[in-house]
Amino acid sequence: MDIFLEKIVSKRKGLKEYLKAVAIVIAALFAAMVATFALPPQGGIVIIGYVAIIYGAKYFITNLNVEYEYSITNGDIDIDKIINQKKRKHLYSTRCKDIELMAKLSSSKYNESIAKAPLIIKAISSMDSPEVYFAVINSNGKKVTLYFEPNEKMLKSLKTMLGSRLTIE
Repeated sequence: MDIFLEKIVSKRKGLKEYLKAVAIVIAALFAAMVATFALPPQGGIVIIGYVAIIYGAKYFITNLNVEYEYSITNGDIDIDKIINQKKRKHLYSTRCKDIELMAKLSSSKYNESIAKAPLIIKAISSMDSPEVYFAVINSNGKKVTLYFEPNEKMLKSLKTMLGSRLTIE
């Protein structure tokens, strides 16, 4: 029987994202002032400059809208990052057989060595979310820590594949 499950999680905006948006607006206002004084007023070049600045600011601010898509297909886990519901970037793929340990972030199995893996992938809404799970993955001899928020169907399917390596609390 083939298994295909997917879930999309929207990243919550924090202080960092809001500060980036404010910085983009300030940079756009500064660029508009520079364009006003630096570009010749005849021929509508200033207007074209303003339109380009507004478009650029909108582009960078909307790129702060991030979602993560998890898909599980017959023992393969794929994580994609979706930017502004338009651009898709593949973040990570693994096989369930490479997962050494998986549990809820709030469990006793989570420790400092897991948090300091050489490669950390955070595909979550927020580290404060109560539904965050971590997976320790041995990928070609390299330790990877994956943070994600699987739903109940995914957990049930993963429990079948991982057995005692998955702790659901």
